[in-house]
Amino acid sequence: MDIDIATALVGFGGALVGAGASMGSAWLTLKRQATEARRIRWLELGRSASDTALSELLKLHDLLEATTPSPGMPQEQPWEEQSKRHLRVAELALLRIPGDEVYERVMPSLRLAREYRHAGPREFHYIRQMRWMVEDMVSALSAYVREAELPPPHAHVAEAATTVARHKEAERRRYEAYLREDFEDRDPDFAPDDAAL
Repeated sequence: MDIDIATALVGFGGALVGAGASMGSAWLTLKRQATEARRIRWLELGRSASDTALSELLKLHDLLEATTPSPGMPQEQPWEEQSKRHLRVAELALLRIPGDEVYERVMPSLRLAREYRHAGPREFHYIRQMRWMVEDMVSALSAYVREAELPPPHAHVAEAATTVARHKEAERRRYEAYLREDFEDRDPDFAPDDAAL
């Protein structure tokens, strides 16, 4: 083989190897940049969503602090509707936080905050339970914003969950008793076929 042809082939092979390495390096750089851009976008989305959720929860906390419970039997109050709106916006913001860790940590407290009517017989119990749950959610979201480890649920969360479960069970039993009592008072000879159409 002619030396010039061999030299040209070796040069061409080196150029191919160099071009391939250059293209591979460029592809890896672009992939790394895209991954970093995606990570930054997720971080910004998480910060924005957590800021929104924190803002709503702090507004709710201020509302609960400013609310004086009525002394009588609980009735629908303006603070309840406002609280539900704040909790809804906070939940929608939580759904936008990347990953499941924050959502799974905060949602039990949010659900218990929504179930405030099972906290006890007085409006004081309603407000106290909701305030406890809001404080727990603020604590978890604040840790997320600081990029710290999420704290475990506050002891009040377990206490509220037990109270809510107990009151729900009592309510279920009362309802079943009401149904049994209502059924026993009916005419024993009545059959659905006898009902007027």
